Amino acid sequence: MPAGSRRFRRDGFIAGAWCWLLIVLALLLIVPLPGRTVLRAEPAAYVSRSSAAATAVRYALDQLGKRYLWGGTGPMAYDCSGLTMMAYRSAGVRIPRVARWQYRSGRHVPVNQLVAGDLVFYARNPASASTIEHVGMYLGAGRIVEAANHSAPIRIASIWRRGLVRYGVRPAPASPRLLGTLGVSHGQRGASVAAVQSRLRATGACLAVDGAFGPITLATLRRFQRAHGLAADGVVGAGTWGALVSNGRQRSRSPAC
Repeated sequence: MPAGSRRFRRDGFIAGAWCWLLIVLALLLIVPLPGRTVLRAEPAAYVSRSSAAATAVRYALDQLGKRYLWGGTGPMAYDCSGLTMMAYRSAGVRIPRVARWQYRSGRHVPVNQLVAGDLVFYARNPASASTIEHVGMYLGAGRIVEAANHSAPIRIASIWRRGLVRYGVRPAPASPRLLGTLGVSHGQRGASVAAVQSRLRATGACLAVDGAFGPITLATLRRFQRAHGLAADGVVGAGTWGALVSNGRQRSRSPAC
């Protein structure tokens, strides 16, 4: 074969190889790979929005006993709005840093319609939102978890005191299985279950806070219900959740067991 023909074929082969290489590179740039899909996944607030309030409640309860620090956002110390902000951030929900601004960060809810995860506010003049100076997170049964001031650790306390604003705020939609509404029961998993387990430990029970409502959690819950004169049905409804947040440790986390 003449040298010119061989050279022509070789050049044609190289040109074809480069052409295919360019096509492959173009496809890699255009077609999303699995890794890129993960990077563009929706934030947790939108993937599991219904569980945001329960996740925030669990986070706030996990901070019990930590110290108050003005301007604190954790992990060792918090102020009032720093605690609520970080609790909702753990659930993928962004709310403002300052209590007055948090009052504008969601749907307003009358105090008598609060559910777990709602924000409760206090003001120098309860009729004027511009005077709001404190916020806590509602738990149920008239109780909040709060970072109150330098004289107390993060604690569970009653909402009924001077300065209570008539409306709370719901930063995220309520879950159908939100604590104290339709009930948390055997076989469920998630932040609601973990919050229940955390409160059971606060009453002296020894069980893992793993978010799985299995046989041990069920038996422990029934013992708690019987001890507090509740129907031992193994379901965490409003009455049982109210008893859990009203009893046990209120100013510190449970020790390891």
